[in-house]
Parts: sequence; structure tokens; C-alpha cells
Amino acid sequence: MRRQRGTTLLELLIVLSVIGILVAVAVPSASAVSKVFSTASAVDRLALVLRSAQARAQCTSARVTVCVGPDGSFVVADGGVDGPTVEQGELSAGVSSNYPGGTVEFLPRGWPCAPGAASPRAGRFLVAGGGAGREVVLQLGGCIRCE
Repeated sequence: MRRQRGTTLLELLIVLSVIGILVAVAVPSASAVSKVFSTASAVDRLALVLRSAQARAQCTSARVTVCVGPDGSFVVADGGVDGPTVEQGELSAGVSSNYPGGTVEFLPRGWPCAPGAASPRAGRFLVAGGGAGREVVLQLGGCIRCE
């Protein structure tokens, strides 16, 4: 009597069951990791938008306004909030701020302030996503950093 080589249907079902269990465990943790990377990307993008607006204010010697909505949308405008739009876009996470209405205005020297104000004001934008929030901090002297 000769034995045939190969796999049985039972062995195949066991292997597929093990793979299914591994996928069920790995997928939720993979999506959580992607949300953390998405938040980090949104923080970097917001910092870039703020630094770009600050540089524009210094180059043009005029005020530049950045308005960030709670849904992560942003608008950069010359002058005030009603000025011509220079840039607009979306971040991949929700944002909150201690600036009124999520709006910061850069003075011609690059200092951040509240809209319409004449004196600099420090503040922060909290980018939330993936269960972990990160911040973009605007200091009185104009330094913009991510935390």
C-alpha cells in the first residue's frame, strides 16, 4: 500500500482559522497606529502652514491671518479674516485652539496675536486624533514648535 502525499481538508481549515484569528487581532491595532501617524502628519502640516503665514507676514510687512476650523480645515488670508485668501486646505484631524475662533494673526514682525490685536499673544493649537493629542505651540517671540 502506497501513501499519497499532500494536505487534508482538515489541515487546510486549521491553517485558515489561525490566519483569520491573526488578522482579527492585527487589524484594530494597525488602524490605531495609522491614526497616530495621521495625527503626527496633521501636526506637521499645521506647523508648516503657520510658519509659512508667519514668513509671508514678515516678507510683505503686512498682517496675515490663519483661521483653523474644528474639523481641521484652514484658510490663510492677507490682511484680516475678510482679506483675500492665499491658501486653504484640510488637515487630517480635528483641531481646537485657545485663540478666539481658532484664528491667529501674524504681525509684520512675525509675532502671533489675536485677530485685530496689536500686541503679541502666545497660544496653542491642539490636534486630536487616534486617542492621542499633539500640540502646535506659538510663543510670544514668534517661535512655532510641535509638542
